[in-house]
Amino acid sequence: MICFERMFNKLLSVIALLLGGLLLLQGNGLTPALATGTLIKSPSTSAVYYLYDNKRYAFPHEKIFYTWYADFSNVSIVSDVELAAIQLAGNVTYRPGAKMIKITTDPKVYAIASGNTLRWVTTEYIARELYGPEWQKAIHDVSDALFVNYNVGSPITHSDDYSPATEVQNNQSFTPSNPLSIN
Repeated sequence: MICFERMFNKLLSVIALLLGGLLLLQGNGLTPALATGTLIKSPSTSAVYYLYDNKRYAFPHEKIFYTWYADFSNVSIVSDVELAAIQLAGNVTYRPGAKMIKITTDPKVYAIASGNTLRWVTTEYIARELYGPEWQKAIHDVSDALFVNYNVGSPITHSDDYSPATEVQNNQSFTPSNPLSIN
């Protein structure tokens, strides 16, 4: 009788775990506390993700993260199972206006505008006007693999064509707009 009781209790535990897992997967892993704009990571990886529309977007590296946030204090820890249940849909890109980027295979320097749009800064004079006397410190190198997360827009030919401060102000949170993102 005691043996039967133990088996029955184990069976109930397994059923409870399975039902809990199904409920977790059914909700796409998102609880009310994990809404759009939530930062998450699992305990088994250092990768941080931004949730948007029930999908997760990876921060490819810390430099991108720090254009959006001052620190990691608002990152929520989720289980590996919960993380796996949320579709990976793309990468978080640099915050518009925060930095300029370039790739090592092209000498052009780009300012970032809304919609993940790169705008070639055509002269050093314009770069200095936009980002100040130490404008070179505002340039981050981006790998060719990440460059495809952006669209190329019109060049900046005058300093009044673009405002870094306005771009930062108008982009308080990440919004995926890259046509290469998984839908």
